[in-house]
Amino acid sequence: MEPKFTALLSAILSCLPKATAQFPSTCPTPLPQNPNTTLGICPTDFTILGPQLEPVHESLSPPTGLAIDPNLSLYLTYPRNTGPTLNNVVKCTSFTTETPWPSASIQNCTSGQNASTCFINVQNVALDSLSQLWIVDSGIPPGAKTAIEFGAKIMSFSLAGNLLRTYVIPQELYYTGMNANDVRVNNTLGAGGYAFITDESDAGSLLYIDLATGAAGRRLWNTTYTRADEGFVGVYNGQPIYSWNGTRKSFISTGADGIALASGNVYWGVLASRRFYYVSQAALVDETISDEELKGYVRDPGQCGTEQAGLTADDRGRVYIMASEHNAIFYVDTLQAAVSETVNGRIPGSSNALEPVPAENYVVKTLVRNALIQHADSAAIWDGWLYFCTNQLELSPRRQYGNIDARRGPFRSYRVWRLLIFLSRAASEQYRD
Repeated sequence: MEPKFTALLSAILSCLPKATAQFPSTCPTPLPQNPNTTLGICPTDFTILGPQLEPVHESLSPPTGLAIDPNLSLYLTYPRNTGPTLNNVVKCTSFTTETPWPSASIQNCTSGQNASTCFINVQNVALDSLSQLWIVDSGIPPGAKTAIEFGAKIMSFSLAGNLLRTYVIPQELYYTGMNANDVRVNNTLGAGGYAFITDESDAGSLLYIDLATGAAGRRLWNTTYTRADEGFVGVYNGQPIYSWNGTRKSFISTGADGIALASGNVYWGVLASRRFYYVSQAALVDETISDEELKGYVRDPGQCGTEQAGLTADDRGRVYIMASEHNAIFYVDTLQAAVSETVNGRIPGSSNALEPVPAENYVVKTLVRNALIQHADSAAIWDGWLYFCTNQLELSPRRQYGNIDARRGPFRSYRVWRLLIFLSRAASEQYRD
């Protein structure tokens, strides 16, 4: 180092304030009015919101799909987006053990086998109101970009694991790399119910299947309602997330992803964005309404403040959002009867249990925030509990520089007593009145 530069550096350093001695080496005592926590003055400060998490299963591989049945049996899916897995769908038999579900033989198609009869790449599993379990299979083999013939499908099973029916998504809907990702079923709509499926391809879309006839349709394809935000950059554990091909940078472009049914609507989120939308279920399946006309039925409640992988809903019209950017789970009330505060001049509550909240009055809130929530992906509700799996998606190779796999298992699924927060708020409102 040049002597002149060394002298200049020493002079600059000598002018800096000598603050080291005054910097606290321990966390300060919390203030009396909030004796349990500090905020922003202790390195360990990370505000934990909501009820305590209860771990229910530990996986060696990262799961994407989760369902819970009336017997409190837990089901998980291990997709093949980045490579083969031994089992695509499992039933958890203990905290750390699993068994292939519904059988070992269905987990992997054999050479020449009709792809409608076996699993190719199951993304999620969901329970309907008739206690049937539904799986959604993208039909895209590891390393491929398009579903194979008869591969994209949904399948319904009894709780005993008996195959009830398979609905193959027609190949004419495969265009632009259709990627069936998540499914929800309304058993009461139409003659025999409808299944609703998100397509997370770059173009994005929503699909529906008439369960009485097997007829299928694809809606809102390649629209702003289903496409990713151009140049979207998400955040995970404080780190911006890009898409990487070795050292070549681009942006995540995943379209419509999570889905939920509530208040007569289909709710969905666009993964590579902070946007979510809803549309009437009846309008979505009405073939007399063109795709262009359907855009007029879509409602935009505004951004939800997070990239979101999964959605679910309860029987009170609450839609839950897996808020991966915040180590959290958000929710929004869609029925006015459940609203507990005045919004835009509309007083809380309603005598009409089915009165919807106007889109402009949606207020997204936090159910739970905890550092243990490392990308909550799929969720399901049973008896007041919200169950969800975590998989550290943003640490997977596609989202890491040099395509390293920064995920660190085991991967835990949790449940949280969601009613606690609502009961406590109701009590607070009653006391205030």
